[in-house]
Amino acid sequence: MTQSAHWRGMALPILCLAIAACGKPDAHAGSADANSPAVVKAPPPLLPADTAKKFVPPVVEDDQLRMQLSRLYALAGAGLSFVDPKLITGAYAPAAVLTTPNGTFTGTQAILKEYQSFGMDGSVKDFQRQPGKTKLVDSTVVDSGVYAVTRQRGGATTTEIGAYAAEWRIHAPPMDWVMTKDHLYPAKKKATK
Repeated sequence: MTQSAHWRGMALPILCLAIAACGKPDAHAGSADANSPAVVKAPPPLLPADTAKKFVPPVVEDDQLRMQLSRLYALAGAGLSFVDPKLITGAYAPAAVLTTPNGTFTGTQAILKEYQSFGMDGSVKDFQRQPGKTKLVDSTVVDSGVYAVTRQRGGATTTEIGAYAAEWRIHAPPMDWVMTKDHLYPAKKKATK
């Protein structure tokens, strides 16, 4: 009987020891100051560069852009050489604006009249544009460069060289290109015989 009483007397200290061992605080918790503020981890701030727009491929690649401009300028130049008004007006939008040393002309009919005074009498043998700087923004192409007009009148051949700035608009497929603005700057004449 004494042995069971002895175990009953020992049960309480063993129980206290087991509770103390299981409820022991974390070793790291003891090293921190209980009065220090809690650290809250917040996500990093969102910068404008983090929300950058996705890359949008250009409507036309650079090589294709240059080739298309050269082709369109060649067709318009052929319109002057072959006295074909449809080739010239086909390059311009219906409400296009052409600015020359003679003034500003709006609409394809007014532009055609200006080109007729420019040399659609058969005297223009060649009209070429050489693009210099070209920029594509969305579906608008801004182009500038030099042009050369070769005329033959009365046995004499003259070449006029000037500068131009043009703005083209690319419409949805079938990818129609039309010039909305065209500015021809005064030319310098050269006699070439």
